[in-house]
Amino acid sequence: MRKIVVASEAKQSRKRIKLALSPATFQLATLLDATPVYSSREVIDATNLYVTPGFIDLTSHADTYGTLFRMPFQESLLMQGVTTILLGNCGESLAPMIGAKSSFDLEKWTSDSSVSLNWARVSEYYANIAKHGVGVNVATLVGENTIKNSAKKKEERVFLLEESLKDGAWGISSNFNFVDWTKALEEETLYFLEIVKKFNGLYKIHLRDEGKDFLPSVASLIALTRASGARTIISHFKAVGRGAWHDFADALHMIKTARSEGIDVTFDLFPYLRTGSMLVSLLPLWSRVGGDEEILKRLKSPDLASKIAMDLAKITLHAEKILIASAPHDKSIVGQTLAEVSAKFSLSPEATIIELLKINELKITIFGKTLNAKNLLASASFSDSIVSSDGAGYNLEHMLSGELVHPRSFGAFPRFFKVIAEKSGTTRWKAIEKMTSLPARMLGLSDRGVLAVNAIADIAIFNPGEFRDRATYKNPYRYATGLKFLLINGKLSVKAGIVQSERNGVVLKKNV
Repeated sequence: MRKIVVASEAKQSRKRIKLALSPATFQLATLLDATPVYSSREVIDATNLYVTPGFIDLTSHADTYGTLFRMPFQESLLMQGVTTILLGNCGESLAPMIGAKSSFDLEKWTSDSSVSLNWARVSEYYANIAKHGVGVNVATLVGENTIKNSAKKKEERVFLLEESLKDGAWGISSNFNFVDWTKALEEETLYFLEIVKKFNGLYKIHLRDEGKDFLPSVASLIALTRASGARTIISHFKAVGRGAWHDFADALHMIKTARSEGIDVTFDLFPYLRTGSMLVSLLPLWSRVGGDEEILKRLKSPDLASKIAMDLAKITLHAEKILIASAPHDKSIVGQTLAEVSAKFSLSPEATIIELLKINELKITIFGKTLNAKNLLASASFSDSIVSSDGAGYNLEHMLSGELVHPRSFGAFPRFFKVIAEKSGTTRWKAIEKMTSLPARMLGLSDRGVLAVNAIADIAIFNPGEFRDRATYKNPYRYATGLKFLLINGKLSVKAGIVQSERNGVVLKKNV
């Protein structure tokens, strides 16, 4: 790590660095008051700018969205001040990958890139990332679904998990949204979490139900965390749909109570009111259990498709609030609402969903206006909540794909800092903490997320008045503004608001 000088001369450095609001920044300011300014090849004038730790994104899908290798600079994250991302979320990771199905998944997620698909274990995956180069620091969890796809026997799954943790994975993630919640599944997951606890790892979970059974899902998660003792984060915590909104305050109270009892559980959030998800996730649970082939088989069965449509009709879809973001076999509907597409096809919204899923082999993404503003602000003001993107890093050339991406991939962190923090009554220094030291602590990083002696120089320098998101749902390909400099591992990744030509990220392996 090289030392960074932030100012043009000694007297000014003491004053100017104190402009940042993070407590960790004040620690650095105190240090500089007591020591001379070090010589440096480059001096950054931070007058009237905030100097903070680089932001840490604990819910990134750059791996499963396929951008990790195809767009390795992760520009849309760099321009937000993100220096570190955590992959392997929501039950899926790119390692360990063993067996035919896993190899197929790997090829799907790394297609159109120059990467050789030649890894099985986490250590080999990390080596490929390092060889290819990446713009941000990268760590990974292992997905519970990935482990189960790679091994059928419990002993084999346990071996893969332990091997992955020894290889430097930071924990495990789960997603029970596409499976039946059974006693056997609960017991197996608890066993996995006890192993993760032994390795002092992190558990991240996509709740099995964010709608009708939202509260039972939170309760069962807290029970799992209590029984295992594992450090736990609920990913993209939210109550989806009007029927669940009124339960959100009770869910927050449950988490607060659990924390008061010594259970290390919290959540991360993205600062938007539209979800970004797969259209298939709207189907009733019984119809989406199993793999893609099984789901498509049900959709193609007239009797089962009719039953699915009937079940969809029982919920309030609000077709006018569901925006089609991507459809690989029918680009013409991208940017249209489900209501508009239904009118175009002269079908009911329920029948349209079924047809679109069949035509596009389930691979349709949507933006749904299903979240409540009051709940978002409550989650933002929760003392130990964490900010994440729940997106991935993109470049502007991706707009040529004809797909829309969720604006959170381009603006989550500045939007939280500039808009949501203020509306929720969150102070700016607390907002910085939610994007830096809090996620660092939950992941287990001791030398990032702070500005301190011997900490790694991951540093964001931005104009607080100009730091804002510009991406919208229909025009997401717009970088955030206001970031002036970004240092990753002591090297400039963004200089004068421009992404530099070197990829300065490194692989972060957890020590065991």
